[in-house]
Amino acid sequence: MDIHKLITIDQPHNTFPQALYKILNAGHTWIEWNTDGSKIRYNDPGRLIRELQTLGFKAQDSASLSKNFNDYSFNRLSDARKSRYDPYKSTWTVFCHAEFLRHDPDRANAIQRRRARRTRPYSKKSSPCSDDSIWD
Repeated sequence: MDIHKLITIDQPHNTFPQALYKILNAGHTWIEWNTDGSKIRYNDPGRLIRELQTLGFKAQDSASLSKNFNDYSFNRLSDARKSRYDPYKSTWTVFCHAEFLRHDPDRANAIQRRRARRTRPYSKKSSPCSDDSIWD
C-alpha cells in the first residue's frame, strides 16, 4: 500500500477557514456574515461541528471548535458559551479575522494555522477588527 495514502486517509481536503467559508456560503440561517462581510456569527455550535465533520474534520465538541478558531487566529467578539441554555438558539457567537472576508475568498485561503503556542498576556490587546459594536 502507498504510504502517502496511509498518511492522508481521513484527513480534510480543506483548511478550517476554507471549510468555514464553504459552510457560510451555503446559505444557512444559523451561520452568517455581517452586512459588510468582515465578521461571522453562528448560534448552533453543534450544527457547525456536524457540518465540519461532513467536510472531513474531526471536531467533536465546542472545545475542539474553539481550538480551530484559535489556531487560525480568529478573534472572538462575543461568547454564547457564557449564557444560559438557549433552546431557541437566539444567542450568537461572533468571530472575525482580518483576512477572512466574504468578498475576498483568496485572502481566506491564505490563512495559515499558527505553529507555536503563544503565551497569553495579562492585558487584553485591541484587535484590528474590534470596534464598539460587535455586529454591524
